[in-house]
Amino acid sequence: MAAVGADRLVDELGGYDAPVEPGALSAGQRQLVALARAYLAPAAVVILDEATCHLDPAAEAVAEAAFARRGGTLIVIAHRLTSALRARRILLMDGTRITLGTHEELVRTSPLYADLAGHWHPEPVS
Repeated sequence: MAAVGADRLVDELGGYDAPVEPGALSAGQRQLVALARAYLAPAAVVILDEATCHLDPAAEAVAEAAFARRGGTLIVIAHRLTSALRARRILLMDGTRITLGTHEELVRTSPLYADLAGHWHPEPVS
């Protein structure tokens, strides 16, 4: 759990054996638990669909870095540009148009991606 940044949550909840009512957890806390479960699974391919949308940018970076170190194939479906910036390759889907490349390539070759990236303003990390 520490790898994805959930160690503090485990401590707050009373440890690994503590009873937990899922409805009492915040959306971000539930995401951390789900991320930890996915991280610990032996799957060679992990698909994270908006898996960090309830996390702050710092927690998101910790979780994504853990999955990058984990090995295997990681597919991240996200609307945050920060996720795209950390990706080796980005698949931009707009209706029937699909574009694949790095952030730098897409900024250069995709007017849509360049427009999206140009309107993005990073959230301050606290």
